[in-house]
Amino acid sequence: MGLGFLVPAFLAGLVALAVPLLLHLRHRDRDQPQRFPSLMFLEQLPIRTERRQRITDWPLLLLRALALALLAFAFARPVLTNRTVLGGDTRSRAVVVLLDRSLSMGYEGVWPRALDSARAVIGRLGPSDRVALVAYDDGAEVLQRLGDDTGAALGLLSRLTPRSRGTRLAPALRTARQLLLDAPFAAAEIVVISDLQRAGAAGIAGVELPTGVTVRGVAVGAASWVNSTVRSMEARRIQEGDRTQLAVKARVLNHGVPAPRAVTATLTVNGREAATESVTLARDGESVITFRPVAAPDGAVALRVHLPADALAADDTLVAVVPRDDALRVALVADGSVSAGETLFLERALGIGRAPEVRVERAVGAPASADALARAGVVLFWDTAPPDNAALAAWVRKGGGVVVVAGRRLAGRRGDLSSLVPARLGGLADRLSDRGGTLRDVRREHPLFSPFREAPDALAAVRAWRYPRVDARPAADVLARFDDGQPAVLEQRVGEGRALLLALPLDNQFGDFPLQPAFLPFVRQLVLHASGRDAAPLWRTTGERWSLPNTLADPVVTAPDGALIRPEADSLGAAVPLTDAGIYTAFRERASGEPHSLLAVNVAPAESELTPMDTTELLLGVPTAAATDSVGAARTTNAPLTVRELERRQTPWRVLLLLVVVLLTVETWLATRGRRGTSRRVVVMSANAGAATTDAARPR
Repeated sequence: MGLGFLVPAFLAGLVALAVPLLLHLRHRDRDQPQRFPSLMFLEQLPIRTERRQRITDWPLLLLRALALALLAFAFARPVLTNRTVLGGDTRSRAVVVLLDRSLSMGYEGVWPRALDSARAVIGRLGPSDRVALVAYDDGAEVLQRLGDDTGAALGLLSRLTPRSRGTRLAPALRTARQLLLDAPFAAAEIVVISDLQRAGAAGIAGVELPTGVTVRGVAVGAASWVNSTVRSMEARRIQEGDRTQLAVKARVLNHGVPAPRAVTATLTVNGREAATESVTLARDGESVITFRPVAAPDGAVALRVHLPADALAADDTLVAVVPRDDALRVALVADGSVSAGETLFLERALGIGRAPEVRVERAVGAPASADALARAGVVLFWDTAPPDNAALAAWVRKGGGVVVVAGRRLAGRRGDLSSLVPARLGGLADRLSDRGGTLRDVRREHPLFSPFREAPDALAAVRAWRYPRVDARPAADVLARFDDGQPAVLEQRVGEGRALLLALPLDNQFGDFPLQPAFLPFVRQLVLHASGRDAAPLWRTTGERWSLPNTLADPVVTAPDGALIRPEADSLGAAVPLTDAGIYTAFRERASGEPHSLLAVNVAPAESELTPMDTTELLLGVPTAAATDSVGAARTTNAPLTVRELERRQTPWRVLLLLVVVLLTVETWLATRGRRGTSRRVVVMSANAGAATTDAARPR
């Protein structure tokens, strides 16, 4: 530990040390003559005196000077500091440089400052110091372990560039901790060189750093920033006559734009420019760009919305993939007792519209073979129980969807229907006397009810006169209930697939749902959700993993930078880490011909939020180990000092004041004792005065 001062101006009080010296040099003995009659006849002798300016009492002078010096130091408020931070630690240093290379570091002028700061940190190291270099974004990469080769570290810096990735500081801190284990007796230090985005600090509260490790932040971000970013995109297929078109809408977020900005946004479809729109972006907030509809290819479509480059060009582009427009095949399973009139409304509703087109294939029994199931996207059982066969169960676990519409036939069976159905039935509820039951507790946040999020009352008018009583299993998820508390819609996840049970009547015999406007969007969303098509997002974010379909044998994936990836399959299948923003393309066996699937990847929107945090907030809330471990022995605070810790480090001034009181007490006692306290001296009588003089005992 070292010593610093909170108010160093009070050290000017050391000038007062001259006061005791002047008092000692100017000291004179002043005699007071006392008349003494018996000595009046003695002869007067002339005495010559010489004034000498010299110090005769060095111990007393030093004691008084020391008291004044300690008083000046006490008022200067000394505080204990870390010698490692002040450069007073004599141990060799082990420095880990964490260099941020995320997307935000590409802001104009930031990356050159980051490299210059990293070179300055490495250049100040001594010959016995060691340095490690770690580049981080949403992950951490060790470029150089701890070593004394600073030239190699400087060479690695010249090859680094920002990447289209997010920022996560927590993995980088964990990596630095592991590297410092190679230097158990050195003065350990972690230097974070970054624009210090607040979003990048998420998760660091779960990182525990050992005591003895100093963490220092070097902020290289812009003092003020202006940015426009394509934040999100909406794309859907629409039917206009005999043509299928794409309707695309992009949302642009602006920050700090000094004035409304006119830009031309470009829409690219499968690598070709398809449309442009000229818009004026607001100064701050969100602006919406709506492109005119463009022709949609049959397969998967890769979209790209691009703005003119600004100070952070990397977030001026957003990519998305609209899935292929394959027809969705629904196998409608109904026994011979079910008339065509019962399923008429359902079949007519599913046959309306395209994007995707839904094709209903009526069957008496469930598809029994794997090939027959592979051609179906959803198997819908109309008032009949699904069979317990291995082929159907395996198909559902791999991503297939089963929907069971329960009616009076299943209600009369009572008991469990199948291992796939998440409930057991127990009779029929008759609500004719109270004008039918209505839906309550509808979970509109669930994907099944996404068409009704902006119209929450659309399902409130639906009435059911008779419906099965359902007892849900613990693993079942109740998505909606009737007003009497009975489950109306249930779901159970089975592997990658899902099984749904509807007690809500879909015919006009036991309810009026087919006559309501909500019927058409509901049944279409029902088969889309059961098939898993609504679960496919338009894009994913960097740092995630792409699980390839099990049906894709020997896959090869092209990354956005053109690199080829051959993922190895494990028990969960093959997966590709999504490290960069752009379009990933999966092929079968070799990267040529028609791609099997496409995936768009973007950086998280929070990466475009460039608001920095202060360097004192860098490790706010990060715990340190309770005991000193092998990384270092010096106590170092990794977070800003609390009031109690700061007060604890300022205790020396109280000790100094106590020493001053002790010294002054000793000085008073010493000045009144021995030869300093009394003295006797004979003084010559004056003949003219007729009296004698003598000195009385007096204090010095």
